[in-house]
Amino acid sequence: MSLINRIRLLLRMSALRQAVQLTLVFLLIVVVAGLASILFVDREISAQIDAELESRADEISTSIETNGLNRALFYETEDRFAIYEQERGLFPKPLGARTGYDTVKLDGKKPKDDLDGVWRVYTVDAGRGVLVVGTNLDDKDDYLEVLINIFAVSGGATLVVMVTIGGFLGWRAQKRFSTISGVLERVAGGDLSARVEVAGGNDDFDRLARDINRTTARLEILLRQTRNLTANIAHDLKTPLTRLQAQLEAIEKTPGDTGAVEKALAQTDEMIALFEALLRIAELETGEHRRRFETLNLSRLAEEAGEIYRAVVEDSGRHFELKAGKTAEIAGDRRLLLQAIANLIENSLKHTPEGTRLTLVANANSVSLSDNGPGIPEAYRDRVFEPMYRLEESRTTPGSGLGLALVRTIATLHGAQIYVTDNSDAGPKNPGLKIELRFSPGQPDH
Repeated sequence: MSLINRIRLLLRMSALRQAVQLTLVFLLIVVVAGLASILFVDREISAQIDAELESRADEISTSIETNGLNRALFYETEDRFAIYEQERGLFPKPLGARTGYDTVKLDGKKPKDDLDGVWRVYTVDAGRGVLVVGTNLDDKDDYLEVLINIFAVSGGATLVVMVTIGGFLGWRAQKRFSTISGVLERVAGGDLSARVEVAGGNDDFDRLARDINRTTARLEILLRQTRNLTANIAHDLKTPLTRLQAQLEAIEKTPGDTGAVEKALAQTDEMIALFEALLRIAELETGEHRRRFETLNLSRLAEEAGEIYRAVVEDSGRHFELKAGKTAEIAGDRRLLLQAIANLIENSLKHTPEGTRLTLVANANSVSLSDNGPGIPEAYRDRVFEPMYRLEESRTTPGSGLGLALVRTIATLHGAQIYVTDNSDAGPKNPGLKIELRFSPGQPDH
C-alpha cells in the first residue's frame, strides 16, 4: 500500500476523527475558559487597583487637611502619582476632568515628562481643592498578555499531542480492524478454521474477536454436523430403499405374496418415521412451542414417565427404579419433556444388555437417567447428540440416531443444560452412564 493510500486510510479512521473532534471540543473549552479567566482576572485586578487608589487618596487627603497644602505633586514610585490643586481647572488635560474613577492616556508632557502611557486615576475633593491619584496600567496589560499566551501555547500543544495520540490510536485500531476483516474474508471464502487473535485484554476489539471466534467455531461445528447429517441420511435411506426395491420386485414376481407387501410397507414406515423425526427437530428449533409452556413439577413429571415406561423396561429384561424427591417447578411443555425422558429410556434399552438397572431420578432442578451398562467414552459424549450420529459405524443397530438429538433440542427449548457422565453407582464392571437435564432457576417466558 502506497503512502498516499495509507494517509487516506488514516483519515478515514473513526478513532482519528473522534480524536480530532474531541480535540476541537477541548480547544473550544480552552478558549471559553481562557476568555472567562482573562475577564475574571482583569476584573479582579481592576477592582484591586481601584481599592488601592481610593486608599491612597484617603491617606493623602488626610495629610493635606493636616498640613494645609495648596498645591503639590507627589511621587510614591515611577508607576504611581498624586496631584493636588486648589482649582480643578489648573489640571493638565485629561486629569481632574471629573470626580471618581477614570482611565486616561497621558502623553508624557503634562503634568510631567515621565508620566506616559495608560493610567487609572481617581479624582476626589480634598480640603479646599481637588486630589488626583493614578496608577500605571502597563503591568496589568503585560500580565494579561502573558495569561493569553499561556492559554494559546497550552491549546496549541494540546492540539498537537491529541492529534498525534489520535493518529497512533487510529493506526492501531485500523491494524486490528484489518486483521478482523481479513479473518472474516477467509470465513466468507469457506475457511471456517480462521480465528482472530485475541490480544489478551478486555477492550471492544478483544470482545469482538472472542464473539467472532465463538460464532465461527459454532458455524464450523454446524457445517460439520450438516455434512455428517447429509451423509448419514443418505446411508440410512439407502438400506430401506434397497430393501423396498427388493420387496417391490418380489411383489411383481409373486403378486399374491402378502408378506412381501407387509415388509415393503414396513420399510416405507421406517423412512417416513425418519423424516418425521427430522421435521420434528426442525419444528422444535423454531421455539414456537414456548407459547404452550405451563408450570410443571419435575417430580410429578418423572413419576408419570415411570408409570408409562416401567412395564416396557421390565418386559425387556431390565430393572427400573424411580427416585423422585422434592423438586422445583419449571415452565415447560409436558409432552415434550415426557418425550425427552422416553428417548433417554429408549436409548438406554438399545445400548445396554439384559439385566441392566435403569434409574430415573428427579431432584431439585434436574431429571436424570442412569444405568450400569457399558457407558459412552468421554470423547464421544458431545457427538452422540448430533443428529443421526451413532457410535456404531456399521449402523446396523435399529433406530435413526435422532433420539438424543431430539433430547438436546427439547432441553435447549427449555433452557436446560445436558450433562453426560459415568454412573458412579454402576459398580466395578461397567462405567455406566448418567444423562442429566439440569434446568436453570430462570425459565423461558411462556
